[in-house]
Amino acid sequence: MIQRIQSLYLLIGSVTQVLFATGTYFTFQALDWTYEVTGSGIFNNEGVKTHGDMKTLILGLAVAAFALVTIFLFKNRKQQMKFAKICGLLTLAQIVFLIISYTNAQELAEGEIGFGFATFILPISTILFFLASSAIKKDEDLVKSVDRIR
Repeated sequence: MIQRIQSLYLLIGSVTQVLFATGTYFTFQALDWTYEVTGSGIFNNEGVKTHGDMKTLILGLAVAAFALVTIFLFKNRKQQMKFAKICGLLTLAQIVFLIISYTNAQELAEGEIGFGFATFILPISTILFFLASSAIKKDEDLVKSVDRIR
């Protein structure tokens, strides 16, 4: 049921999660090298991985897949609402991972840290998942009110 607003929220949230997972979080300079922090780790300007793991990449892609699965649970609104809330909570976990990566990069950086587009996408994704959960709840309340009338 793609015509429902919560399905659109979940779809857009899924797309933003893929953009977040594959994007650049921030860049900084240390020891005459420019480093780029992504979901796959920290890379220098030659493209060689220097630090980090792939937990944010894997988590981002998993949340995107989980959100796509949630769209097709439209027949079971209670489960769909739970899954949308789980997606929102997982994006909050991604924010924590991003803050940890930022503090680690801040310790290594000699100058300013430049933020990438993926950093600004994550809060949008979180808001979309919680908006989807709210819209599913409204649908559930509407169905319950109609059942009471009958």
